[in-house]
Parts: sequence; structure tokens; C-alpha cells
Amino acid sequence: MNFTKIDIDNWDRKENYNWFTTKNRCKINMTVNIDITKLVAIIKEKKFRCYPIFTYVVSKVLNASDEFKMNYDEDENLGVYDVIHPRYPIFHESDKRISILWTEYSDDFKVFYNRFISDINTYGEKRSMAAKGKFPPNCFDMSSLPWSSFTSFDCPPTSDIVWLPPFVMVGKFFEDNNKFLLPVSISVHHATCDGYHVCKFFKEIQELAENFE
Repeated sequence: MNFTKIDIDNWDRKENYNWFTTKNRCKINMTVNIDITKLVAIIKEKKFRCYPIFTYVVSKVLNASDEFKMNYDEDENLGVYDVIHPRYPIFHESDKRISILWTEYSDDFKVFYNRFISDINTYGEKRSMAAKGKFPPNCFDMSSLPWSSFTSFDCPPTSDIVWLPPFVMVGKFFEDNNKFLLPVSISVHHATCDGYHVCKFFKEIQELAENFE
């Protein structure tokens, strides 16, 4: 894990960053239905599990852009991590509660998929909001609502803290006009991301879903 500090005074985004962390603290939330028809065919053929597949797709796209990898270090310096890892909930059917896990990201799909399955098998039954232990600082949040599709999703913070890592939610995919569509929602802080970056995220998610072979 490498963390590169940003010299805010000489940063080309300085004015935007200062505005959205002081005068107008806000986030950008957007939801898009992603065509996963080809991806569903692969999942069924290979008998993959959906959760790690969708988590990999999101992780790969987020890790391709510095805007999504910005955060503060322990000394509150703004910077960019070279890699970010997904932190995600595991649902316990028995008591309808969740535990929180994280999986080390790898650009190699097979490596990541096996790590994800291994983490679930090893820690998935442990009741804890940090079932695998202390989270690394370079995590983003990923979650799933497999019980329902949605047209929008928001999980607003309850404090004035500036929270920079992305939060991504996927819903239940559904069939429409012979296509399988997956609701995907992302929330990012406007201090580090603009609408352009969010639209680019969805464009790359769609491209990866169509070319997952």
C-alpha cells in the first residue's frame, strides 16, 4: 500500500476541493441500470457467485481512477492510495443481521474471486462489524440488496465529517426486454469527484460487463 500526499496549495483542484469541503459540503449520488446480460450468461455457465463478481467489477473500475482512491491518512493529509479494497457486509439469514468483511483487491479476477470466497468461508459466520479484524485505511464500501431492485439509493452521513471513499450499492437484477439489468448506485464526495467522474464510472462498468470474457 502506497499513499501519495497531495499538495493542496498547488493542486489544480484546490478551489473545487475547498469549496466542497467548507462552503457547500455535498455528495453526488447516481443510480444507473447496467446491462449485465452477457455477464449473467457467464455466471450461469461457470456457476460463479454474483456477489464476488459484482464486487470485482466495481473494484476494478474504481481502482482505475485516482479520484476514487483519495482519502486522508492518520495525520489528516489528503492523498491518493495506489490501491483500494472493497469492504462489504455479509448477511446472516438466521438472525437477519450483518457482519462486515473486506477482501484484498487484485486486478487478476481469479485471484480476487478466490480471495473473496476464502474470506467468506473463513470469517463469514463471525458476528462482528470487523469480522476479519481491523480494516486497512484504503477501503471503500460496497454493498448489495439482493431482495429488491431500485431506481435510486442514498445512505447519507449523520455528521459533518468529510467522507471521501466511494459507497457503491447494487440491487437485485431483473429482466426487461430480454435483457438482464442491474441497478448500481454510487455515492462520492463532490470535493474529489464531479459528475464527469461518476458518468465515467458507469460507462466503464457497462464496458466491463459487456466484455467480461
